Amino acid sequence: MITHIAGPVFVLRGEETIPAFPGERLEPGDIVKVTEGAVAQVQLADKGSALLGSNTLVRILRLTGADQQLDMRTEILTGSLSYRVEKLDESESIVIEVDGTEYEIKGTEFVIRKQSDGTVLIVGDGKVRVLGHVSDGETMVGPGEQLTVNPDEAPGMVVPMTDENRRLLEESAPLPAMPFGFTGAPEPVLVEINVHPADAQIYIDGLKTGVGRFRSLLPRDTVIDVLIRRRGFDDYAMKLTAESDTLLDISLVPSGIEETLDESREENPLLARLRADYEKRLAELRSSFADESSRNDEAEAAAAAERRRREEEVLAQLEIEKARGDILETELTESRAEIRKLRDLLQQIGELAED
Repeated sequence: MITHIAGPVFVLRGEETIPAFPGERLEPGDIVKVTEGAVAQVQLADKGSALLGSNTLVRILRLTGADQQLDMRTEILTGSLSYRVEKLDESESIVIEVDGTEYEIKGTEFVIRKQSDGTVLIVGDGKVRVLGHVSDGETMVGPGEQLTVNPDEAPGMVVPMTDENRRLLEESAPLPAMPFGFTGAPEPVLVEINVHPADAQIYIDGLKTGVGRFRSLLPRDTVIDVLIRRRGFDDYAMKLTAESDTLLDISLVPSGIEETLDESREENPLLARLRADYEKRLAELRSSFADESSRNDEAEAAAAAERRRREEEVLAQLEIEKARGDILETELTESRAEIRKLRDLLQQIGELAED
């Protein structure tokens, strides 16, 4: 069942495209479509929840009801899923398919994201069993580890989690699970928040949940912290208790010139990607070096020398990319300097106006 929605989310069912809403029960064959900037959360019976990120398409292949043992199989067509699942019974199973590789979980907290350069699995807690295009055809990914699988490249290898992916794991955590249809389950309350301007970012309990609109089924008397934020406007913060069905319309107040100029700009996306790629490839190289140091077979000496040569070439390329990142940082610094000049000019204009 869909429990939380922020932004436009749809369910593609047969020939129909249905606007999703909290309380929507999913069926085998459904495709959940989360548009750009939106998110949706799905309750997995009484076992946990999954958060579908922006620009995500997920197909439900197999699904049992809440009154049966959980047996769920989904396919990520594009985008990302973040799971938080309690330990399953031996007869229960959750499997995610991506490009022919299967990810099986038995009680785990993780993020799986399909990107243009492959599928990345990041595990925060528990273990994920991976079957497919990986070393030996099967591997386990545990806490603090990650795995990248690209069908067009060499089989994926488990490496330590990068700092960038650790932040992604923290930012992608699902909201608390909301079990429905069970004896003693709390009464659900519908909470809806509409924000103006419509591209303002909504945070619930410190987690980024989408833009413009938030709709959620929550247990009665649940208390949530709401924060609305957009550049050029004052932050709006409140504590909301879900005592009954609630509809809020919130209009942000424009901030002054000084406050707007002082706001920190978001990091350049290209720079962020370069840094993430640098950390990922550096972690893979370190893992490769560690494996190399454990081999003493003279017959592999020539192959090891060739690998080192290739690794040095990759490191040189990484340094070039890092230099590009430094150039971008320089450009950002120059941009901030221009902002300071603009602030000084505004102050001079104000002083002349007073004279």
